[in-house]
Amino acid sequence: MRDSLKVSFIIMLYLVATCQHLYGQSVTLQGLIAGMSSNNDMVKYYASLVQSRQAAVTSAKYERLPNINTLYQATLGSANNVQGGYLALGVIPSVSGGRRSYNTFDPQSGNTALAGIDWEVTNFGGFQARTDLARSDLSVQNNMLAKGTYDLQGIAAAYYVELMRQYELEQIDRDNVDRLQQLLTSINSLVVNGIRPGVDSAIASAEISKSRVALYEAQKNFDQLQVQLSTLTGLPIAQLQPDTTAGDRLLQAAPSFILGAAVDTQHHPDLQYYSALTDLSRSRLNLERKRYYPRILLDADVWTRASSLSNTDVYNKDLSQGYIPQRMNYFVGLTLSYDLMNIARKHINANIYKYDVEASQHRLDQERRDLNDELQRARIETDYQLRRLGETERQMHAADVAFGQQSNLYRNGLSSVIDLNLALSYSIQARKDYLDSKAGYMRSVLNYALVTNSFSNMVQTLKL
Repeated sequence: MRDSLKVSFIIMLYLVATCQHLYGQSVTLQGLIAGMSSNNDMVKYYASLVQSRQAAVTSAKYERLPNINTLYQATLGSANNVQGGYLALGVIPSVSGGRRSYNTFDPQSGNTALAGIDWEVTNFGGFQARTDLARSDLSVQNNMLAKGTYDLQGIAAAYYVELMRQYELEQIDRDNVDRLQQLLTSINSLVVNGIRPGVDSAIASAEISKSRVALYEAQKNFDQLQVQLSTLTGLPIAQLQPDTTAGDRLLQAAPSFILGAAVDTQHHPDLQYYSALTDLSRSRLNLERKRYYPRILLDADVWTRASSLSNTDVYNKDLSQGYIPQRMNYFVGLTLSYDLMNIARKHINANIYKYDVEASQHRLDQERRDLNDELQRARIETDYQLRRLGETERQMHAADVAFGQQSNLYRNGLSSVIDLNLALSYSIQARKDYLDSKAGYMRSVLNYALVTNSFSNMVQTLKL
């Protein structure tokens, strides 16, 4: 007795392990979304852009820092100069002193050391406008990331429904093969007993082959879908088995969800993205206007000079004396800078960004109208799919009853194998029609949730 129990237990463990190997683990919709999000390069691209724009905001905040310049220069050369000024243009060496009637090329040494602050104290809102522009750009990238992620959720939902549909379609075709095999056995028995002609057995065999081809095609489509999902999500193929109980929960809760779902199109990712684009256009317009405001600058410098050439134009043979600081100066200045032509430039150039703001606002308004239109069509679609689901369910039950009755008539010799095969085809097609209506209804509900911005709440509530 104990040995038999041990054997039974071992067989049970083997069957469980075999089933797990064959069918793998079921994947949830949340698992698909997480896999696609972590394995999608476009999402990573948008996330990197967000980090870049965050760094740009930080950079804009520190743009008002002053420039603190330091300089030290040691020189050696001749000192011949004349009276009169000239434009140095940055390439003509500066020579001070040494104004005499002849040239001498005796060397003189010298040095210069300088430290200074150059600070744009205020530009009357220009710094803040640049920071606001950087923040608006960051908001655009954040909303682009949110929009891309939301769109990816819709793609994952479509794949999830299709995975369930392909899985159940394979089950229908497998059940059909089993049912035809049982039917062939029954027909063969009738043929052997001389109740039915041999052609009935041949027709049944042909139908089995036809049904097996349909099963092979369903298996191929399901396997290809798993490979595609594995590529998109990075999940192993063995894990990509649909959770059909989640589909049942969705079908049961869908009517009440649609009636009670909060319609939050105002915060829909699509609207948030286009709203952020409008804000970005306004920030550019504001910066363009602030570009032409006056600037107040503070300059503060201190420097030292030394030279081996004396005030009486005597060359010191000890050139090292030219590197010892001899004179020091300081200078502080406050500058107001304004280009009077900025009045015209501001009026001319600001119009470019003004019309950009208007264009962005029109695009946002159009998106609101499109989203409202999509909401109305989504409601109509869910209503249609629900009615279609009810009719196909009744069709399926009626077709099953018809096939059962036709089977009884055939066994009693009251109908032909052609009639039986026709009833079976009706039954199979009715099951597939019901499956298509189930998938269509689930797609419509998920799409309605996406349009109303309640998708995440529904997925978490129903544990899809």
